[in-house]
Amino acid sequence: MIIPGTRAAGVAEALRRAPAFSGVLATALGLSVARQALALATPLLTMHVFDSAAESASLDTLAVLTVAFVVALLMSAVMRAVRAALMSAMADDLSRRLSLDALQAAVRSALAGSRKPGLAALQDTAELRRFLGGGTLADLFDMVAVPIVLTVLWMLHPVYAVVTAACCALIGLLGLVLDRTTRGMVRSASDRQLQTMGELQGRLRQADMLEGLGMLAAVVRRWQPAQATALREADHAQARARAVRGLTEFAAYAAQGLTVVVGVVLALGDQASPGSIVAAMMLAGTAVQPMARVVLAWREWAYSALAWRRLQELFVDHAAPEPLPADPDGVEGLWLREVAWTPPGATRPVIGGVSLHCAPGSLTLVVGSNGAGKSTLLRLALGLLKPEAGQVTLDGQDTHHVDREEIGPRIGYLPQDVQLLDGSVLDNIARFGPRAAETAVDAARLAGAHDMIGRLPQGYAAEAGPSGTLSQGQRRMIGLARALHGAPRLLVLDEPEAGLDRPGRDAARAAVLAARGAGAACLVVSHDPALWEGQVDQVLHLEKRGGWSVTVAAPMADG
Repeated sequence: MIIPGTRAAGVAEALRRAPAFSGVLATALGLSVARQALALATPLLTMHVFDSAAESASLDTLAVLTVAFVVALLMSAVMRAVRAALMSAMADDLSRRLSLDALQAAVRSALAGSRKPGLAALQDTAELRRFLGGGTLADLFDMVAVPIVLTVLWMLHPVYAVVTAACCALIGLLGLVLDRTTRGMVRSASDRQLQTMGELQGRLRQADMLEGLGMLAAVVRRWQPAQATALREADHAQARARAVRGLTEFAAYAAQGLTVVVGVVLALGDQASPGSIVAAMMLAGTAVQPMARVVLAWREWAYSALAWRRLQELFVDHAAPEPLPADPDGVEGLWLREVAWTPPGATRPVIGGVSLHCAPGSLTLVVGSNGAGKSTLLRLALGLLKPEAGQVTLDGQDTHHVDREEIGPRIGYLPQDVQLLDGSVLDNIARFGPRAAETAVDAARLAGAHDMIGRLPQGYAAEAGPSGTLSQGQRRMIGLARALHGAPRLLVLDEPEAGLDRPGRDAARAAVLAARGAGAACLVVSHDPALWEGQVDQVLHLEKRGGWSVTVAAPMADG
């Protein structure tokens, strides 16, 4: 089911209206009809071989029927290949359409505190791609032959049609039973596996601590019971599926076997010819085989439906905020107006009605005890969290209801836990944009990181991601250079001096002051107010349970 008005519904509606998407489905369905028409020709030709060519002993008739039979098989194979290529191309296109939206929604989900691994969204899009690009959907299209086959069988003899229709109905009923009895189990097992894998991945990120303190075995022991429960649920669903699949295979073979038995009985009463018995057996197979393949492909149907449902929920729960136009008369700089935010499940706000204006060319210091909400305030300022009350704007633009690609270059951000992505130091500083070595080097110089980078074995080409060998201090300095890249209008730093030696701390302070001098509004969290003494314009004091106050600093010291 697609929920109207959701992002998933929008994607589905766009795909339905897309000429290419609709055209591929229509073409695939047309090819399926044509293939099934050829499939009907094959048993009818076989009947003529038995009833005409064999009785007349005419080799010419046999040769013509043989050529027609081979041509029909070749045309059917070509149509099958063309249909498979079209379905694969459609699946690739759908994957490209959904992957970016799914990844962005997964990032927003992580910001909201979801414990599901972000890659699950990409795995779900891959599952949909496999389903659409495989043969399962094609088997569903092939079921268009069922009513036509039953009509032809009725023309041969009504009993043929009744037997085949009963077997088709049995297979359809088995498919419904399989879906009803395993749907909940598959969803529960899959969700539990995602949860346990997300928890394990989170713990394995602290590899040094786990190995150093000998905690790896304890972590695995805590993980194994939940994983075992998920596997048991999956095994139960598989066991039911195996039983139904066995019955389905039996029904498929029974349709052809019963048709032969009925045909022999009819032939003994001179109501059917030997050729019609063979034709009826082949036609029964043409009717039941697509239905049987659909049921036997239980895993693809179950997991693709689950993948689509999870993507739909992801799009609904973590849809991109609707961008709002900037106010041309808005206040310059960063403005927080009575901003409040309460964590999910909590009863007291962490940020309680904060109002703050960070003008261009100003430095605001945020201080407070651990847990007072300093990092949360920065996320609200950046628009990463949606305020439950109030509004945050940057130069009149709402920072939450905005296109992130548009506002991103105007912001510099250094989180408390610096994350550098796989790639070179230069790529990370330049934010993986078009190669602009000169601007990246300028940002590194401003951050005081240029000399440090120059001492690396590969310099700016050194690997900066998790597989690199950078120290925490080096990563923080490179992260600061990334924040300064492009002369942002807003500079938001969460403890930029943490983990740095005295020269590094002085360089970080000098970089912030230079950015302020260039006109940036600077918002800095620090546990070392002495480092910024005499340099700040105002201080925001945050207290636990949402309390806050703003102090205008004394006139700044020179330098």
